[in-house]
Amino acid sequence: MQSITPKELIKNNDKSILILDIRDSNTFHDWHIRNSENIDVYNDIWEGNFESVKQKLSKLPKDKKIVTVCNAGVTSQNASMLLESMGYRTKVLENGMIGWNELNLQFRQKDVS
Repeated sequence: MQSITPKELIKNNDKSILILDIRDSNTFHDWHIRNSENIDVYNDIWEGNFESVKQKLSKLPKDKKIVTVCNAGVTSQNASMLLESMGYRTKVLENGMIGWNELNLQFRQKDVS
């Protein structure tokens, strides 16, 4: 399983990438990466409901590279492993939304300086 840093993702213009946020819909609506898609499988993964996870994720396009996103990058590793077992190409966003926000905070601080 490969990973991608927030900096690499923000600079990437690859149209074949789909950013998949696996957190619950309320958290997603409060805090997410622009143009990402949300399929809530977070609790299913933690509860070990892997067949449910596979069923929910099976509607994703196979011609896209899927970047999985969660809060800290841990649960999205499990989502990526399940997707890869289903024939998808994936990467995990390092440090999840925490890493994404740290990078965006750095950019904002540079703009203010």
